[in-house]
Amino acid sequence: MHESQITSLTLFVLKLVDRLLLKFSSPWNEIPLIRKFGMMCAVKEDMGNIDLRTFVSIDSKQFRHVITECRDYFVRVTPTRSHVRFSNEIKEFIFSKEGGECIIEGVGKGAVTEFLIPVYPMNVFYNITFQAERIWLFKSSDNRGTVIIAPVGLFAQFIIYFPLG
Repeated sequence: MHESQITSLTLFVLKLVDRLLLKFSSPWNEIPLIRKFGMMCAVKEDMGNIDLRTFVSIDSKQFRHVITECRDYFVRVTPTRSHVRFSNEIKEFIFSKEGGECIIEGVGKGAVTEFLIPVYPMNVFYNITFQAERIWLFKSSDNRGTVIIAPVGLFAQFIIYFPLG
């Protein structure tokens, strides 16, 4: 809104048509920009316990590059002790722990740890990377899902959960 010099945002929730309308207005009385979104009932998702001992973290700029290059695909994240690989059928990106390109903890000689993340809608992930310095990937303790955490301040963070299956 700031970049487009839009000074007003109006939010409409229309119960009869199950729609959410966002109306963006500028101070120059131009035609407002209106975006319509379908609404779904909220579903409480049990994420289980998050395994805080095993995680991968990369700089948000690196994550933005991966998201941009792998748009509309799932990305498989495979960490080892020395590097982490982000890949799909088309692209592959490897970030080295020794080179300071990533942080990896809890990955040992045992079973292979993998994180599977869909990168759709891409704009959600892309926008988050401009607000957070780093992206953190965790697994639920029972391996039922992947959790992305993007801290955006001392008391604020984005948390995105992807159930497996």
